Amino acid sequence: MYKALTLSLAVSAALSNLAIAQTEVSEKEKQAENVLVSPSSKVKKQVQTEDIEHIVVTGEYMQQPTKVSTNPKQPRLPLPAYDGAGYLKTIAGFSIGRKGGAGGEPSLRGLGGSRINIIDDGQHTYGTCGGRMDPPTAYVYPESYDSIEVIKGPQTVKYGPVGSAGTVLFEKDHSGFTESTTEGRASATVASFGREDYIAEFRGGNETGYLDFELNRSKSDHYEDGDGNKIQSKYDRNNASVALGWTPSEDTLVEASYGSSDGSAEYADRANKGSVIENRSANLLVQHDVNGEIFEGLEVQLYSNRTNHIMDQFDKGIGLGINVRRATQGGHAWFDLTLSENFKMTTGVDFMLSKHEGRVVRPSDEHNSLDDLLRLPFSDNAEYNTYGVFAETEYELGAGSLISGIRLDHWKTELFVAQTGTRTDDLVSGFTRYELTDGNHQYYAGIGHSSRIPDYWEIMKKDESGAGKSFDLEPEKTTQLDIGWIYDDEVTISTSLYYGKVDNYITINDKYVARNVDATIFGGELGLTSPLSEHFSTQVTVSYSYGDNNTDDKPLGQVSPLEGKVSLDYNNDNWSFGVFWRLVASQHRVAIGEGNISGRDLAESKGFGTVSLFGGWKPTEAFSVNFGIENLLDKTYAEHISKSASGNDIPGSQPLFQVNEPGRNLWLKMNYNF
Repeated sequence: MYKALTLSLAVSAALSNLAIAQTEVSEKEKQAENVLVSPSSKVKKQVQTEDIEHIVVTGEYMQQPTKVSTNPKQPRLPLPAYDGAGYLKTIAGFSIGRKGGAGGEPSLRGLGGSRINIIDDGQHTYGTCGGRMDPPTAYVYPESYDSIEVIKGPQTVKYGPVGSAGTVLFEKDHSGFTESTTEGRASATVASFGREDYIAEFRGGNETGYLDFELNRSKSDHYEDGDGNKIQSKYDRNNASVALGWTPSEDTLVEASYGSSDGSAEYADRANKGSVIENRSANLLVQHDVNGEIFEGLEVQLYSNRTNHIMDQFDKGIGLGINVRRATQGGHAWFDLTLSENFKMTTGVDFMLSKHEGRVVRPSDEHNSLDDLLRLPFSDNAEYNTYGVFAETEYELGAGSLISGIRLDHWKTELFVAQTGTRTDDLVSGFTRYELTDGNHQYYAGIGHSSRIPDYWEIMKKDESGAGKSFDLEPEKTTQLDIGWIYDDEVTISTSLYYGKVDNYITINDKYVARNVDATIFGGELGLTSPLSEHFSTQVTVSYSYGDNNTDDKPLGQVSPLEGKVSLDYNNDNWSFGVFWRLVASQHRVAIGEGNISGRDLAESKGFGTVSLFGGWKPTEAFSVNFGIENLLDKTYAEHISKSASGNDIPGSQPLFQVNEPGRNLWLKMNYNF
């Protein structure tokens, strides 16, 4: 413990001089971010045209207490895959467990899986694959969203069951027009290894309604690591969405939308191919500003989505195929109240019903083709029903604000396989945080508590006896202290530190046994961005996470090592250039064979460093070009939480221990607004 404390103090001292990188935030965005308790229904009746900068994003910093906001339409390093996990890599504290070219598993502060609450424009969308081919971020194409916000730690209760690591909001703009308007955007990206991305967006309407339409496609071939070994990572995905809005008055908005996503992917950590990865979703949103003396406004949303997934080895002549799907319906009603001049509240209720089912054919079956699989009836596996109520308040106290929230969730979970049965859980989560602004300084300190029931992937693991499923796991309860300081002037400094105790942490070993242990977590992200001259600036980010399994007196599995990022940027009129250096330390604190639903520790890992170059040209307000070379030195390396390469059987490739990252990667991105 002494060594850990010494390391923590040394890291904190070093980090205090380092940085969190920043993209320039418009004045309007800054004003929006100053609202501590976001109103649920501020209807925007204005023409909005997205200004795509020519700057390549290499990192994000915390611009307000516990929160990081980013524009996903901007180009960034590393060049993300088509899904949401790739975009989160630029935010300090996130790591991604690679299993191929897509379907990466995000981990925040050493906590992965359902400990991160992923919200897709108000919806909870869950994956279906028992082997996590399709985590929730696999159904998110980030560039089609208008903003991504990360709330670190259990510091909000508004968005459904609380994420102990944090909450990620992929959000679209819901707004009307004051006059007849049409606008849109087209973007194309090409890169090494056959990578191609295309997106087209159109939006038009008048003062009484609007149409929002989008198409995008992303595909890639297998990539190569620095040694020229092909990594099984091919994917192909198509997405489409349409939204119809009605704005009968300046204070009311009604929007109905539908989304469709179809894709396939191959992975280096398994023999099965994801031949079908699809999602269908429908959504109804109502926002109304009351502007009353107490009652300010409301938001009501209802949604339904279904994910469908087929994993198989039919293309290898093996009669093994599994088809699983998950249907989720949910909704919420939020109410904004002003109880006094210095006391505001958002309160509401929400619900979610989610059912998982599947069917399978095996080599031992007499009929085991794809057609045979599709003829079989589905069998129920598990069902989750939850109802929640919450209140989140902001109270002006002294020179600062006290932000607090409390939430009660009632769960009913039914298991239809193995021992079968039903369980109910009543869970309480909450937080309180004090924020103080003094000139260019922001200070905050908060304590949060989250209660989380075992998710589908955890209860479907073996119990400790090995005789059944882990249906009797205790709920996981995290209590965490978050503190930080943000300074914003010519130089921006952003710091965040956390310390948490986790009761009944759910750990999973390589025998697929799930059990509860007690754990301790701590770490932080600190940084600085600074101009060096009129045209040059530097940005640095550093993040560190530490986890202990207190029950077994050993490290917690799947915790990423110390990581730093440094960039030097040049901007002059319409041109920008930069160099980006990423450094990751070795990780010797491991729990071999243990981890979570995302993966298990395979071995100690070596440190590595990579260098990338990037640039941009923006000759007009409407058109921009960005380009880059990632992993310039063609280094061969793997992330610590990378999966094993047991399924990488591409002819000519050498046997690999882990799924290596891509080698040298050249890319070009063009964007046009109209």
